Amino acid sequence: MKTRFLSLILTSLSAALLLWVAGGERAQAAGSFLTNSPLHTQRWFQTATVLPSGKVLVAGGDNDVSGPLSSAELYDPATGTWTVTGSMTTVREHHTATLLPSGKVLVAGGNDLTFNPIATAEMYDPATGTWSATASMSTPREFHTATLLLGGKVLVAGGDYNASSPTNSAELYDSSTGTWTLTGPMVFARALHTATLLPSGKVLAVAGYNGGYDFFTELYDPAAGTWSIAGTLAKGRDLHTATLLPNGKVIVAGGEGPFGITNSTEIYDPTAGTWSAGASMTTGREYHTATLLPNGKLLVTGGFKSFVLPTAEIYDPVANTWTATPNPMTAARRSHTASLMPNGKVLLVGGFGTNAIYLASTEQYADVSAAAWTATNSLTVARRQHTATLLPNGKVLVAGGFSDSGAEASAELFDASTGHWSTTGSLTNGRAFHTATLLASGKVLVAGGDGNTGVTKSSELYDPTLGTWAGTGNLNAPRDFHAASFLLNGKVLVSGGFAGSTLTNGAEVYNPASGTWTVTGGMSIPREYHTSTLLPSGKVLVAGGDSSGFTASAELYDPNAGTWTATGSLIAAREYHTATLLPSGKVLVAGGYGSASYLASAELYDPTAGTWAATGSMNVARENHTAILLPNGQVLVTGGFGSSGSSGFIGSSEVYDPVTGRWTLAGILVTAREYHTTSLLPNGKILAAAGEDSSFGPIASAELYDIGLGFSSSWQPALTLVPPSVSLGAELAMAGSLFRGISGGSCGNSQDSPGDAPALQLRSLQTDQIIIVPPAAWTSNSFTSMPVSGLPVGHVLATVYVNGIPSASAVVQVQAATIVVYGTRLGNGDFQLSLTYATGTSFSALMSSNVTTALSNWTVLGSVTETLPGQYQFTDTQAATQPRRFYRIRSP
Repeated sequence: MKTRFLSLILTSLSAALLLWVAGGERAQAAGSFLTNSPLHTQRWFQTATVLPSGKVLVAGGDNDVSGPLSSAELYDPATGTWTVTGSMTTVREHHTATLLPSGKVLVAGGNDLTFNPIATAEMYDPATGTWSATASMSTPREFHTATLLLGGKVLVAGGDYNASSPTNSAELYDSSTGTWTLTGPMVFARALHTATLLPSGKVLAVAGYNGGYDFFTELYDPAAGTWSIAGTLAKGRDLHTATLLPNGKVIVAGGEGPFGITNSTEIYDPTAGTWSAGASMTTGREYHTATLLPNGKLLVTGGFKSFVLPTAEIYDPVANTWTATPNPMTAARRSHTASLMPNGKVLLVGGFGTNAIYLASTEQYADVSAAAWTATNSLTVARRQHTATLLPNGKVLVAGGFSDSGAEASAELFDASTGHWSTTGSLTNGRAFHTATLLASGKVLVAGGDGNTGVTKSSELYDPTLGTWAGTGNLNAPRDFHAASFLLNGKVLVSGGFAGSTLTNGAEVYNPASGTWTVTGGMSIPREYHTSTLLPSGKVLVAGGDSSGFTASAELYDPNAGTWTATGSLIAAREYHTATLLPSGKVLVAGGYGSASYLASAELYDPTAGTWAATGSMNVARENHTAILLPNGQVLVTGGFGSSGSSGFIGSSEVYDPVTGRWTLAGILVTAREYHTTSLLPNGKILAAAGEDSSFGPIASAELYDIGLGFSSSWQPALTLVPPSVSLGAELAMAGSLFRGISGGSCGNSQDSPGDAPALQLRSLQTDQIIIVPPAAWTSNSFTSMPVSGLPVGHVLATVYVNGIPSASAVVQVQAATIVVYGTRLGNGDFQLSLTYATGTSFSALMSSNVTTALSNWTVLGSVTETLPGQYQFTDTQAATQPRRFYRIRSP
């Protein structure tokens, strides 16, 4: 966070308080299923709920060991792993789970150990990982439906209430009061039916079982609280799926009818109020799932027809056709769940498999076939070895580099809204191989580099508001091929590089408040062509590079102490590689050059263990490439130079999936290039700019990468009113549209937990750190987050995801939190410090008997403990015997 100084003198029994708060493998086929981490418990007939945090809650179900289950577990898409969370108060299967606007999950009904329907309901709180009972329904029920209405209440309808006896009763749950209220009964009793929320706010109930296979459909009107007939299916069925398509129509697929399991589909048009036949699936199936993909197509997986099915197929609403996926699922399964996550992947969980096995296995479906590069307008100046920085105004600043005329002073801006480049103020000094760092103020710091008169120690600042550059303090030593990292205290660390005539291990820190550089502790070895990555802990990881030969060494910089310590060495010595901070907190290092060869290998650094582990290798060995974290948590590697390609210049790009550890080929660049830059744009696309091509000269071409979700812009949630800033520890409230998406999506069956809730992603422009902030409340056109924490002061891209579709991003300035600090003399003479700040922050308490003592000579007393979320406390047990003591509280 940006450094701030607060001074407060407390005179309690002569004690005083001075406070300082700083502040691979081969590319997978399109539409592939990949094995994922298994559940802790085998289960089927469970529910799956995508939480606004992006995690997936799986609850209850049944298995052959325990029968109905109360256990629950969480899937984290950032790590691809499952963790056990609190168990429900009651065992249950055949229940429903509904995500509420508060972010809590309502579970209702099902059956218990007696295998009889139950009326109880309970709530899961993601903040605490615990369940608590809420009011019971008026009627026990299983195989019912639950639908979150536009007004925020939950409609529960039908289901079996006693020994396969369906009911027509319906009731509403009000989360604000925690109570149930009867509403109008359905026209027909039914169980194993579906319920689909329509854009009008009405609910369509389809078919089901009532001593026979139901043909009738009906509509619930929340305004009147009544049901009315909505037409008749051509084929009666239960155990089918029903999904609202982007065109507003509902497709009902498969199920079992009077003539057995069917592959037929029928489509409901809410405007006309009529049903019509749809194209038939390639396979008849029941107990399957149906998931609406971001591209508007429908994925149907598994199910049963004579045996448990491993097959899956895709429905295209435009062509009205079904096509089998190129590969089957990794396991045959039925009575499983399928959840579309914010990253656009579908998570398939558990179910019942072949040989009567209850499954703990899970898998993911992903389709990147639409990913592609397209040319955009060229820069005004051909250049290579330049820098590119996304500014708070959403434009990309490209500065310096080498042109045919030498080191460039020119700079230009790319506007993603128009696709055009425009010139902006020129640097005061031409330079290449420099670093550019976005400061918390929104200005850009450019430091060092190779100029027309040699390696320089000059630095300068770009002001996006004025479009001009101004000089700032010089580095203490000239350097190029160095690395720079933004620190949590708002300062900038540069390390190593070529200092005019020799490699250096020197490092220095820039203070934006004073505009000066200060020498800090030196690295253990000199190095250039290395990487520098800010970790969530606030420490900086430097890895690899050239130290008069390729090095595998890595070390950590501690901004608090100003010192470096060795950490685990890379598996492979390398230079010209890339390093990317993943959402899990690990760092991915990929490619480069080492041992006299171009490298395809990649490895992961675990900050907790301080060790490196091999992960999948890239499809192409490369150096001088770029790597950028995509909004979905994957990493895109682009271009570079190697032994393949035209004259060694590489045109391929590939994507790394941290969950599977695999690389997937991701499209061919329009122009093979190295020494280029890649930048994430607010519209979610990636800009590749300039560089060097097979002519071995600088180029001006640029191109855009689309990750291939394939959605229509009319389906995107839109941000229409976003505050320009938010303080750490405060809520972020935004207004917009389509915050409930275009469809409930998700499984499409009677246990459906709709996947149309908004997820808010914040991405630091300074550090690329990504977090997802849960909601305090949301509606179709508003979103209020929980307090924002865990990010540095600076600027973030705020993006809302619904149905796996991202909005265009807005830039929000994150400001230091309001800090409330207290000092209290305790009865035993101890002195207690208490403060309020954003949760998850690290603080240290320092002491001196002389307030004018240099900070480096203050005594560190220890860490400040977070006693409650956002509440911190430290007690000085020596204060009684030493009454004159001054204190500082420091972060990080």
